[in-house]
Amino acid sequence: MRDLPRRTVTALFYGAVVLAAVFAPEMVFVVVLVVAGGIALAELVALRRAGRVALIEGALVVAGLLALGVLRFVTLPLSFLVPGLIPESARAAGPLGWPYSMSIPYALLMVLAATWAADVFAYVGGSLFGRHKIAPRISPGKTWEGTIIGCIAATVLFLLLQRALGGWYGGALSYAFRVDVLVALGIGPVAFAGDLLESLTKRGAGVKDSGTFLPGHGGMLDRIDSLVATAPFVLLPLLVPCCAPSLG
Repeated sequence: MRDLPRRTVTALFYGAVVLAAVFAPEMVFVVVLVVAGGIALAELVALRRAGRVALIEGALVVAGLLALGVLRFVTLPLSFLVPGLIPESARAAGPLGWPYSMSIPYALLMVLAATWAADVFAYVGGSLFGRHKIAPRISPGKTWEGTIIGCIAATVLFLLLQRALGGWYGGALSYAFRVDVLVALGIGPVAFAGDLLESLTKRGAGVKDSGTFLPGHGGMLDRIDSLVATAPFVLLPLLVPCCAPSLG
């Protein structure tokens, strides 16, 4: 908690830049994504001594960046073209029956918010209540208490945002609702896994942080490690027909 003020200022600036890019024209977001991805991959090259773990991390970063790019374009016009993004009953009701804005990238906002919630609450919860280490040799700062708090926060926020931005479930027992609950329950553990993989990469390379790009947070890779894991995780059910919500 000693570094909390600097971490907070950096996180607020980082969050403001990301949200500005999300709501800016699509090409602005693409440019920001490419720049951030380029910095992260450059940092990863410097961690190449980690061997196979670094290669796995690199593959995840590329997959995560691609997923974030796709999620940015998941607005209603695209949703209508991709099976599963809008339930059949909502399609039948027509655009006037859809609760989503025609221009808000709702899926991307949900991923960002839930992932950030997992990171922030895990850090604060672990600092305040953490007693039991999860993997002290890989990431000494991670505790069971903080991780559980972060996972709960991510789940609750994801479902609240889905409810606020959506509302087409058709009841708590609908298939769409069950899929979202599973995704909401999984997003915290997936964020943790992405963070832990990056920590394992750094330990294999013998460094504490991936870089110094973000004061108080380390490098760009330290900031997006969870996000590049959660983005593909949330995107997959939207694209796989067997997992797509269907109310019709």
